[in-house]
Amino acid sequence: MAAQAAAEYPTLHPQPGWAEQAPEAWWDAVARSGRQLPPDLRRGVAAVGLSSHRGGVVPMDGAGRPLGPCIIWMDRRSAAETDALVSAFGRERLHRVTGLVPDTEFTASKLLWLRAHTPDLFRAARLYLQPRDYLYFRLTGAPATDYTLASRTMLFDLDRRGWWEEGCAFVGVTPAVFPPIFPSTAAPHRVGRWAAEALGIPAGVPVSLGAGDRQCEVLGSGAGDGWVMVSTGTTTNVSAAAPERPARGDPRVMCSLHAVEGMMVLEQGMSASGAILRWVRDRLLAGRQDYRQIDALAAAVPAGANRLLFLPFMMGARATRWNPDARGVWFGLSETHGTGALARSVMEGVAFELRAALDLLEGMRLGVAGVRAVGGGARSELWNQIYADVLGREVGVPRHTDAASLGAMLLALAATDRSADPVSTARAVNPLVTTFRPEARAAGRYRDLYARYNHLYEALRPVFSSLASPVA
Repeated sequence: MAAQAAAEYPTLHPQPGWAEQAPEAWWDAVARSGRQLPPDLRRGVAAVGLSSHRGGVVPMDGAGRPLGPCIIWMDRRSAAETDALVSAFGRERLHRVTGLVPDTEFTASKLLWLRAHTPDLFRAARLYLQPRDYLYFRLTGAPATDYTLASRTMLFDLDRRGWWEEGCAFVGVTPAVFPPIFPSTAAPHRVGRWAAEALGIPAGVPVSLGAGDRQCEVLGSGAGDGWVMVSTGTTTNVSAAAPERPARGDPRVMCSLHAVEGMMVLEQGMSASGAILRWVRDRLLAGRQDYRQIDALAAAVPAGANRLLFLPFMMGARATRWNPDARGVWFGLSETHGTGALARSVMEGVAFELRAALDLLEGMRLGVAGVRAVGGGARSELWNQIYADVLGREVGVPRHTDAASLGAMLLALAATDRSADPVSTARAVNPLVTTFRPEARAAGRYRDLYARYNHLYEALRPVFSSLASPVA
């Protein structure tokens, strides 16, 4: 890796459960981070690769302008519309056709919400783009998507590898409102002159479509052959590459197309993980301590956080519980608990959800040899050790933990005929550099706490439903 740069952009929460981002903020972040790179490297760019979060909706008008903010994947406003999809098609059929678990994360329910609540915008929209697709459009002036993002809309027939027309009709759109679909290793269009000037790169270089963030991370992490990828950032995701849909599937596990031709990705994702630690940092601590200091405070607390349990459902529970009514809970809180215990309990709660996800994969007869940890959370040695102790498995950290960007780069290499086998290339350039192994005493403590954690969730499940009901 010759150079790296980053720029943040905000997520807005105009109402409880809502989550939006401004498409223009993405482009601004691209331009700002791109300008941080050395000019000589930018002038030598031979191809561009892209990746982004998935499921979000950017409605575009006929002139190629956004009609509003992007309702992103973590937004929960379309719960009633998700229920409508289940009523119309049945939970089992939706999973069988699309490979997805009915949830507000996906494009289908968001389009139904726009149709019901912003009818003028819905009628004006001529094109719907996901975040990566919007950046591709800004770079090239042409609409395009790939199979990994298309298969995360809940409007794509996974077995037929095409748009599900019956689902589209129910939502009130036709396949024509979505971009043309290409393989992840395709580069159908090139950088336009205006975008080239904004970024300081050559005009006319090919732009590889790349893939959704999880598929890029699975590729970039080198996961496979029994090693499962765990990515911890804003949220935490567990993903396994598979050559086909498992015969013994589980309706709680999602299946979508991989960036690697002929492969699938089986995945389970939480609603929030690292975002909760950011909330602790920014809201509870008012930004007075950074993540490294919070890590040190949590490391000083013993395994089990002094009998403090945390249910990490501040934006509802996705995999494996799929309960949008669930909410975050600290249980066992006393005056003896300080910031370190609060932070450690958050890390442990996320790890308990990971264990539930791996248990599901093993129930599908998919052997799990170990975990490859990527994302910003992989920089925390404490969190990696907690994962190893809770999961009872080795947790390996590769050289490059920003695996999504690496995966996008590898797909760009393939798109420009510079790599015939992205998977082998990934494992060669991104080997494991650190391994965390379970510590017997902590692992035993966590086995006991995991049972209590699950019991706590089950005890509170009716309370969650009650709190979600309208107040009389």
